[in-house]
Amino acid sequence: MKIVIAGAGVVGESLCSELSAEGNDVILIEKEEKILNKLVETYDITGLVGNGASYETLLEAGTDTADIFIAATESDELNIISSIIAKKLGTKFTIARVRNPEYSSNMQFVREGLGISLMINPEQETAKSIANKLMFPVALSVENFFGQRAGFISIRVQKDNFLNGMQLKELEFSSKDKVIICTVRRGEDVFIPSGDFTILEGDIVHIAGSKEAVHKFYDKIEKSNLKIDSALLVGGGTISHYLIGKLLENKIKVKVIENNKERAEKLSESYPKAIVIRGDEADQEFLMQEGINNYDSTVILTDSDEENTVITMFVNSITNSKLITKMNRTLMLSILEKNTRTSTVVPKKVISDMIISVVRSKTNMRGSTMSFLYRLESQVEFITFEINKNSRAIDISLKDLKIKKGTLIASILRDGKMIFPGGNDAIKINDSVMVVTTASSIEDFDDILE
Repeated sequence: MKIVIAGAGVVGESLCSELSAEGNDVILIEKEEKILNKLVETYDITGLVGNGASYETLLEAGTDTADIFIAATESDELNIISSIIAKKLGTKFTIARVRNPEYSSNMQFVREGLGISLMINPEQETAKSIANKLMFPVALSVENFFGQRAGFISIRVQKDNFLNGMQLKELEFSSKDKVIICTVRRGEDVFIPSGDFTILEGDIVHIAGSKEAVHKFYDKIEKSNLKIDSALLVGGGTISHYLIGKLLENKIKVKVIENNKERAEKLSESYPKAIVIRGDEADQEFLMQEGINNYDSTVILTDSDEENTVITMFVNSITNSKLITKMNRTLMLSILEKNTRTSTVVPKKVISDMIISVVRSKTNMRGSTMSFLYRLESQVEFITFEINKNSRAIDISLKDLKIKKGTLIASILRDGKMIFPGGNDAIKINDSVMVVTTASSIEDFDDILE
């Protein structure tokens, strides 16, 4: 596919890396020539120096014949304007990154009125992810799929966990409460386990099922019934703006520490039920004075990865509270994971997953449409497909389907009912199917077939 991207920031670079690696023809527009040249030398892309909102620049980049245009500059206004122009020039599908809460509250009106195909807010999506993590304090990650009907969580198996030493075939569930262990990460290796697989202490297991079944299974795993009633947010940026509202809705007491006067005042005005304190987020003595060790959870959201890393190390050393850290780059993730209890969120991963899902769904017009994509680092993908009449898998028993190695058909949503399929089950037209796979560049459900 021909894809034009405006903006070579963190998100733009991530998209260039992933979209070019999947064989797309990527043209990057960036006004800073030095930054552009670096990315052109690093990735298999074409570069164009210019303003992403310029009619002439967009025309020179070939947006009139592009399949997808992605506006990912630091300016919401520029992203909106460039997407409108690209659409008028003839781009089939336009995506704009919009972060400002003032625009987000009217996103549907702006999108429909201006003809932008998709508007994505990574900060808002990141806030949703953090709120989900606080609902399952011991979980490392939490995601929803099948239109919020189902979800999956990842947890680290502790010594006293009933899963420790158990073979998967020994797990027993009622049909209503059934969940499936999709993947197991052990050290650097990731397994899609069979029934004979034995879970060990230290394994990270990914569990999928209906939202109710996942909740029940989580409660069985986490017997301490740890519940988050209070949260301290360190950093009062855009993510905090979205997150505060979600936490207050869930009856969680919120305190925010923000050094910038304007940001602090705006948050205080927007959320009178939250406590907003102006102060240095990196001042350890100040954090102690504000009672950081008295909160059930601490969410670290400053604009600096280095600052977030230092604060995380400090909080990890003085409290056992639920700890969540935002990171803009992935370089420090392994350090945090090895040395702290924190659960990390990466906004660029949120938006890149969403955009990659859109790109792949536009690439294929065969037997399915991709509706959800979640990537576990670079090793495993969780994908849901909406099956149409052109799929080669329809009405064939799963035991007779030749499925690629390292792939699992985890669940099927049919007429609002979630099914964990066995060998005698078959996929039907209009099914939503969750696939877990270690294969790369899966664009269509039929790509998992040999």
